[in-house]
Amino acid sequence: MWSTLRKPVAQFCKPLKRYGHGYSGGCPGANLPFGLDSPMRFTVCYLIAGVVGFGAPFLVIRHQMLRNVTEDPKEEE
Repeated sequence: MWSTLRKPVAQFCKPLKRYGHGYSGGCPGANLPFGLDSPMRFTVCYLIAGVVGFGAPFLVIRHQMLRNVTEDPKEEE
């Protein structure tokens, strides 16, 4: 059974082996949205990105839990 599947799987995987490895060439960190030239600037940018990326969902949940969505209907006279 495996011998009959080997050729179709190999044909399917050949382009993946050739082109599927992601970013081609360059230096590490070339795809980051901030530069790696200054260690202090990198640390500050990394902390800001980490705090915003990690903390934003918690702030959204907190905002949704604190807002008043059960207002009493206004009585018309």
